[in-house]
Amino acid sequence: MKTVLLFTIPPIAGAVIGFVTNVIAIRMLFRPLKEIRFLGIRLPFTPGILPRQRHRLAQSIGAMVERELLTPEILRQRLARGDVRELIKNALSLFTEKFLEKTPRELLEGRETIIAQRVSFTFETLYPSFLSALVNFLNREEIRRELSARGRVFLTQIFLKLNTLQRLFLTAGQYDLTLQEKMPEIIEELIENIEDILRDGKIKDMLVNTAVSSFGAMTGGQKKMSQLFNISMDDKKNADNFLFDKIMFAVDGHIETILSSINIKSLVAERIDSLDMLRVERIILDVMADQFKWINIFGGILGFLIGSFQAFFSWFMG
Repeated sequence: MKTVLLFTIPPIAGAVIGFVTNVIAIRMLFRPLKEIRFLGIRLPFTPGILPRQRHRLAQSIGAMVERELLTPEILRQRLARGDVRELIKNALSLFTEKFLEKTPRELLEGRETIIAQRVSFTFETLYPSFLSALVNFLNREEIRRELSARGRVFLTQIFLKLNTLQRLFLTAGQYDLTLQEKMPEIIEELIENIEDILRDGKIKDMLVNTAVSSFGAMTGGQKKMSQLFNISMDDKKNADNFLFDKIMFAVDGHIETILSSINIKSLVAERIDSLDMLRVERIILDVMADQFKWINIFGGILGFLIGSFQAFFSWFMG
């Protein structure tokens, strides 16, 4: 009986001890969550390894993700895949389809006042540039010549509408020839008057208000964006392809800048560092449940073998 106990108790005790110590060791990865103090002295292994080293762990994972997982080369390879490009193109097509199916009022819903203010401000800001561009256009030599030619044609049409006596009077006084010769000067004076009129504050306000009202009328209608801009399916398809090419070109050329601005390492580290440790524990245990189970079993097997060796050694030495 003594011999049986000698060969059974140590292996069983070793297996239990090995199994339990491994279970405790795994739990000590997560628990306790906070440090425990006795007489003002922090007890060893409190808090658990992960709670104590969570910041370093988060930084290490963030650096690994940035260095190995989300690199510019990997993203370029992923974006170059046909299935990924097709998914992006379909998503873009769906977005433009939804956009074109909405009316301007639906797109601006809740933002009408802000948009109206921005439109008014934009028109007022651009008005001096518009006026300058218009005056420069009218003062171009070829435009002046065209205006002079059309002015002479206009005068001729007026003369033809006069009766014989009126035409005779104008011809006798050579007023018709004088007006024809003075046409360039008339055009120059006309341009100056147009500029003076457009620079007048009241005229400017009227034009700005008219532009804002026109914009409001256009955006307040019931026409969809596709109807408003007369966009056909072929136009939409061409626009989708154009936008897709431009977006992919821009992304490909600025992947490094995009990743740098996002700061993947800091983003991942902050996210992991902000997780509740109980949630981290559940995540790790869910992922590694089978591995931890076999670690516990291996601890029991190792304890059993050590206990068996101890029993055999005791029997041999006895």
